[in-house]
Amino acid sequence: MKKILFIFVLSLYSIQGFASNTYDSFPVHEFAKSQLRDLKVTENWRLFKNPSELKLFHEKFKNKNREKHSYAPYFAKCEQAISEFDIEIHKSFDIDRAFFYFNCKKALSHNHYQNREKGIKVFERILLLWAKNKPIDYPDKNIKNSHADIAYAATMLVGDFASFYAVYYDDFNFNKEQRQAVDDYLSDWLINYDLEPTRDRKICNLEAPETFEIEGHDAFGIYADYCGSNRWRMGLGAVYLGLRTGNQRLFTAGNRHIEINLASIDKDGIFPQWSRKGALALSYQRQLPEVLTLLALAYESIGYDFYEHQLPHGKKIHEVYEALFDFIYHPEKLNKYAFAAWDFVGQDAYEFDKLSLGAKWGENLINFRPLAAQSKGYILRYRPELITKTEFTEQNWRFYDLDYIALFLNLSGVAIYESVNQTISNKAALYAKKKKEEARLEAAACKASPLNGEYVASWYFGNQNYDLELEFQGLEVLILENCSGVFEGKESFQPSKNLRKDLNITFEPNGFIVVSGELDLFEKGDARKTELKGDINSGEISGIWGYGDLIKIKIESKKESDEKKKIEAEACKTSPLSGEYEARWFRDHWNGNGEWEFVGSEPFILDQCEGKFEGIKQFDPRPTPAVRKKLIVKYQSNGVISIKGDLNLYDIDDLRYTELYGNINDGEISGIWGVGDRLKIELIKK
Repeated sequence: MKKILFIFVLSLYSIQGFASNTYDSFPVHEFAKSQLRDLKVTENWRLFKNPSELKLFHEKFKNKNREKHSYAPYFAKCEQAISEFDIEIHKSFDIDRAFFYFNCKKALSHNHYQNREKGIKVFERILLLWAKNKPIDYPDKNIKNSHADIAYAATMLVGDFASFYAVYYDDFNFNKEQRQAVDDYLSDWLINYDLEPTRDRKICNLEAPETFEIEGHDAFGIYADYCGSNRWRMGLGAVYLGLRTGNQRLFTAGNRHIEINLASIDKDGIFPQWSRKGALALSYQRQLPEVLTLLALAYESIGYDFYEHQLPHGKKIHEVYEALFDFIYHPEKLNKYAFAAWDFVGQDAYEFDKLSLGAKWGENLINFRPLAAQSKGYILRYRPELITKTEFTEQNWRFYDLDYIALFLNLSGVAIYESVNQTISNKAALYAKKKKEEARLEAAACKASPLNGEYVASWYFGNQNYDLELEFQGLEVLILENCSGVFEGKESFQPSKNLRKDLNITFEPNGFIVVSGELDLFEKGDARKTELKGDINSGEISGIWGYGDLIKIKIESKKESDEKKKIEAEACKTSPLSGEYEARWFRDHWNGNGEWEFVGSEPFILDQCEGKFEGIKQFDPRPTPAVRKKLIVKYQSNGVISIKGDLNLYDIDDLRYTELYGNINDGEISGIWGVGDRLKIELIKK
């Protein structure tokens, strides 16, 4: 559908020729004359307050890669065709001449947005060849009937290339002579060529736009393109290049072009020529905001408020925007002109009128976000409630790039508007200010966080080969302060204390905490990058080590821990768990048959949450009495018990640090000795 509509856009070429007379011989159009005709160029004119803004915009908003676009079969010929203005080349591709040139210039513009430095070189070569060979010269006495789409292609290309050249003027790497030649060629062309009808047609009746309501071209006898698309293009090219080069005559010629089209806008704010496109009237009208915004930027640069500019039929420019944002929701308001050409390019305007609004938007490629962005200057002043609709992201830009880039001209009106108003750098500055303020507030929140303080961290390991059943590794102190933290790294347990101490710990005022760095678990030195996450408020931090083993850290505020210990100490004094037990020791060799082997029993005393083995009897074979007696035994009032210390199980001198855990109420304590030998102690209270 888009391709079809592009063809439709180009079907405007009812221009039947040019008058290659001089500017002074052109119709003056007293009815159209306005303050624009009296505006003056300024010395050292600048469109952009900061020339780098346009570069910033290009870098941030790139379009889709369209190296292989739908018109690729002839794209390779575009530069040559435009440079030579080859009026026959389109026949090789069985395509309309104006459509060929429209898509060629559009493709060159899109490539320029992909790569500004590479893309500008094509425009440089084309303009240098134009200045040298002057290929666009119409009407050409050597060609019979040199009008229609030849004339349309000529005015379209010169107008669009001139405005593009004026905006990207400093990007063109011309020497002084080349610059002068290009300036002179484009200026002379834009000043001394006009869009005039042939002898059997009349110019637009600017005083009576209702003539566009008469059905059929023959009925109203006007060459509509006299006040149509290429009048806008020629005007924009002359206005911008006139300002850029300080050429008053060129600037005034451009204003005359613009005045003619503005004078045709009716009392309702509708541009008749684009409304007279049958079922496609709405699609043509969507081009108008970009044109008006580019004009507003040009005139604003010399101090003229174009939005308040009064048109001959009564409306002001901002009211033309207002009308547009009205009739996109009420397309039937265009019917007085659309029905006059009801079968335009084979589309039935009467059938179109029966469609739902959504279907009409789809048929005419109406996308509100690009339309609003192209009207941002108007919306900021007159429709602030729509301001959020003007915003767009890089994703929006790429999705709607055919609307944002080269919709009608070679330029992107959105890119120029945003660059003139320094949107990118302003947003960057606002973003930096916002981030700075956020950082300040976060720093203050971190400093005052109730989560700051000393914690007791209990490390656990869950082996994937044992269903991630948690096994206690050890305790240590964790200090949290100003949204960062550090483990004390003094206690000897896996992971290694030096690695624990070097971990990177950050937390947010809401309690979210991240622990990252290298940790070892099974063998010292086998350190692997690990990331643990959790919530300080919940007291748990966890993550995966290696290929699936679980690390979990339970944290508790030391203040709370100390309070609990105090309460626990009181509970320990009267604990019913205190007393004498029989401790029956069992072992299971890692390479055995999985059956427990009894090695001995002895008295075991528990008192005030501490315990002690008698350590007198000699077990067969071990642990020896002396090492059993030195074991550190701690228990809680709820029955949870731990036994830690060095144990020998086989050779008397083969002492290995061992930790056993269990619950007194269950009567069992167990753990691993060495690399896999299991130990178990059964408790029987006497």
